[in-house]
Amino acid sequence: MNIVIFEDEKHNAERLEQLLLKTGKNINVVAVIPSVAEGLKWLDNGGTADLVLMDIQLSDGNCFELIEKTNLNLPVIFTTAYDNFTLKAFKVNSIDYLMKPIDLNELKTAINKFEQLRSPMAMDINKIAHAFFKRDTARLLVKINNQFIYIKSQEIAYIQVSESIPYVYTFNNQKFPLDYTLDYLVNILDQHNFFRINRQFMVNIDAIQKISGYFNSRLILKLEPPANDSVIVSREKVTSFKNWLEGNIM
Repeated sequence: MNIVIFEDEKHNAERLEQLLLKTGKNINVVAVIPSVAEGLKWLDNGGTADLVLMDIQLSDGNCFELIEKTNLNLPVIFTTAYDNFTLKAFKVNSIDYLMKPIDLNELKTAINKFEQLRSPMAMDINKIAHAFFKRDTARLLVKINNQFIYIKSQEIAYIQVSESIPYVYTFNNQKFPLDYTLDYLVNILDQHNFFRINRQFMVNIDAIQKISGYFNSRLILKLEPPANDSVIVSREKVTSFKNWLEGNIM
């Protein structure tokens, strides 16, 4: 049985490989992949396996981004630190999920389940990703040390990219790094409440306290909580920004 592991933390990947050896199954780990980018490259190069053991949060994003971008049609056992409430969204469609730290007996049970379902099964893993995104568009997952927390969209004042890293700033003046790009967030967050004003900033309408004219036909915003840098609506965004404001006022 060929297995590919998606796991961004080396010690977790090594422990999982050791547990697989202890299952007594004839298992060959064909690849250990730590990121969405490397996963896409592996799949583009024809990578395949009988079974995928997949951590949800990878080093550069979550696994559902990879699933959404590919036609991945491989059976998956999720290995994750997510809470049970989140997991219920896709438990029925996946082979199984294993909460970290992974227990050997639970791993054996999950693999046995896969073997029993293997022949007649044709999983559509993309449906899992779609259900996950549809359910979780109102909040973002952030990783702090070895813990995950959710930031609800109504808590987000603005998102700023600094030195290529997006940070979310909340109304209670907290700051968290994100694994998501602004391009991705534009499609996830409610466009009625959020607007991308330039390449670095996306703002919540409730964070805007004042709008003033700025040179070169641009606008400058005063936000609450205050941003460290000037918050400028780029010239090419001014018209659509005004239309967005008018749509929210009406």
